[in-house]
Amino acid sequence: MRRFVVIGSRAVASGRFLYQDLPGTSGRLDVLLRCMRAALLVSHGVRQDAVVYLVLLGGYGAPRSLRVEGASVRYLRPDERSLATLVRKALEEHPEGPGVTAVRPGVAVARGGLDAVIADAGACAWYLLDEGGEDLREATLSAGPKAFLLGDHRGLDEATLARVAALGASALRVGPVSIHADDVVAVVSNELDRRGV
Repeated sequence: MRRFVVIGSRAVASGRFLYQDLPGTSGRLDVLLRCMRAALLVSHGVRQDAVVYLVLLGGYGAPRSLRVEGASVRYLRPDERSLATLVRKALEEHPEGPGVTAVRPGVAVARGGLDAVIADAGACAWYLLDEGGEDLREATLSAGPKAFLLGDHRGLDEATLARVAALGASALRVGPVSIHADDVVAVVSNELDRRGV
């Protein structure tokens, strides 16, 4: 099982954004949606072994976390508007109380940020996707479930980095050139596919 955790430093934790201006009104939720697409969707299908967590830290109701499971999600389409609609509906259907709430097949929402995700993800090896880490192609990855954490276009703040370090996360980079977050997810997915893990 592979998990991708994407931290949206300003991504809105409510459905209060415009489809016509997703980048400008959603705190760059569009970056997270592209990461979700890269992690879950393949040509004519959905990765059954992937789970994506979007950590939404901006706006009303923050922090909230959204979990999308490839094995059970339905009607997942690759365009940003459809993915934004999925997120909006999930956020609107989630009650105000604590805990993780399944809002539709394969989609759940929780109050809380990274700590809620860590609790939900369970036992797994953690990896921080960072330009200063060990090259992914040369790294030895743990057997069993893995969680790969990355930030949006703004990166990760010091508190998040400290929390990830406390988990014992290993830092990995995908290459010598800085690329977009969704491309990082695609490269990691491809490497895991090549290794058969």
